[in-house]
Amino acid sequence: MKVNTHPGEILSEFILKHNNLSVQKASELLGVSRPNLSNIVNGKSAISPKMAIRISKVFGGKPNIWVRLQTAYDLRKAEEEFENENIRLEKYETA
Repeated sequence: MKVNTHPGEILSEFILKHNNLSVQKASELLGVSRPNLSNIVNGKSAISPKMAIRISKVFGGKPNIWVRLQTAYDLRKAEEEFENENIRLEKYETA
């Protein structure tokens, strides 16, 4: 079984906690509302490309890392949901 970690959890553990930042203080640094950032770190909202840019500007790194983490999370979640739907598809074979 794969573990599917939301990138907000990574943001919380490796950026906020490592720097002793509250969600309130981090949201001020990022220029977003506290509820917005809280939803991200609690896995209720995605890290958008614009949020990825904000994170990289404030805390360093490249925004594409956050976008790739979010895309990988979304894909794993979609794969799990698809498997649970028991949809049978057959591969198209060319003649």
